[in-house]
Amino acid sequence: MLADWLKGHQVLPEELSADISVLYALGQKELKIQNYKKILHYSPKEMVLLLKGQHLVVIGDHLDIDYFNEDEICIRGHIVSITYQSG
Repeated sequence: MLADWLKGHQVLPEELSADISVLYALGQKELKIQNYKKILHYSPKEMVLLLKGQHLVVIGDHLDIDYFNEDEICIRGHIVSITYQSG
């Protein structure tokens, strides 16, 4: 069957299949994070996300969550720094 063959031969990007978080930055105004696990802290000055085995800390001004779902989150505002911390 074609459906069975497609299941076995679908090509996923390595980042998604390896459960690695992927970050896309649009200047200092927008940050998209794929493969995050959980929002740990949310304020207009700081956001902390749980990634696989570490925390992602976003510091800035007027930070807001534009959208989020189980796979991706988009943070907007004036992003000053993005750091990783052991989790």
